[in-house]
Amino acid sequence: MFEDIFPKESNKKGRGMPHAPFRHVVNTLLYVLITGCRWCDVPKGEIWTSKSAAHRWLMRWETDGTLESLQARTLGIAQEKGLINWSYDAVFLYTNIVTANYYF
Repeated sequence: MFEDIFPKESNKKGRGMPHAPFRHVVNTLLYVLITGCRWCDVPKGEIWTSKSAAHRWLMRWETDGTLESLQARTLGIAQEKGLINWSYDAVFLYTNIVTANYYF
């Protein structure tokens, strides 16, 4: 669903660990955004990525516009399926709360 939005994986073979799968990064980011938990409380397991990897990708995706594209695609799919009731302005309010909490 989001393969065309994520940055291309590099084919370099060198030092360091390979990056976490993007699906695991998105799982972790959604968990933090939905539950409001602290980064140090991110769950551990095979469907999650580490807090440092998730935070690093969040910062990178926010800078290069990937996060905005993910949000637009997700809202588009939800609207297409009739899952959003725009009369309550809930999505607008939620994004403002997340943004405000992120910077303070």
